[in-house]
Amino acid sequence: MSHRILQITDCHLFADRRELRGIATWPRLEAVLDEIRNRFADFDCLVVTGDTAHDEIEETYVAFREALGDLTERLFLIPGNHDNREAIAKVFPDRCELIDGRLTFQHSLGGWQLIGLDSHIPGEVAGRIGAAQLTWTGGPFCSTQDLHTLIFVHHPPVLIHSRWLDAIRLEDGEVLIELLEQFPNIKLVCCGHVHQESATATSGPLVLTTPAVGPQFRPRTDEIEIDPLPPALRVIDLEPDGTWTTQVVRSEVK
Repeated sequence: MSHRILQITDCHLFADRRELRGIATWPRLEAVLDEIRNRFADFDCLVVTGDTAHDEIEETYVAFREALGDLTERLFLIPGNHDNREAIAKVFPDRCELIDGRLTFQHSLGGWQLIGLDSHIPGEVAGRIGAAQLTWTGGPFCSTQDLHTLIFVHHPPVLIHSRWLDAIRLEDGEVLIELLEQFPNIKLVCCGHVHQESATATSGPLVLTTPAVGPQFRPRTDEIEIDPLPPALRVIDLEPDGTWTTQVVRSEVK
């Protein structure tokens, strides 16, 4: 039996619905959620990979949960650099787990498992997994090598060749990749943070970045440049034999 995973990332919402860089982010989220309900309602899990709130206040997460409605029942989420870990834990105590001060998740789905890692460093834009979480990470991988594995983390553990974004990358990304390469059951790493689509091969899993719900960034630039593309989500179809397919779907804002 195949399973369908949806990923959205980088909504950058404000409780007062203000714009970010001249872009209204709430209508973009609403367009993506309409796309999910109208075209992909039979999905198994919805994973949100960080920067849900830009203002980092609890009211924004409450409004986000209300916008999700019954989609919350199939939700998992991790924080990004703009998020407030404590507020997420308070508003979504049933959709993530606090382990050693990090918001993570692990979910089995047939012959697959989904694992969410927390790369948030309070007050910083770059990310870090950290020694404690890396130690924890090896545990479920080692004990569940019979399960095909899909990893989610906000900051990509690879360079995307955009100077300003690579300067705020996952600081211990190389260490994480070296760890993941030890486990052939790990098939894919899906990330956010960079507001653009990319695919990077490693000696282990393929690393994908997913375009934002909020503003899009032009790829391979030295400084920030807004790309006028519509918001997006990623659809990932997982097969029992460990193979997978994926596509990025963009939603027109009304």
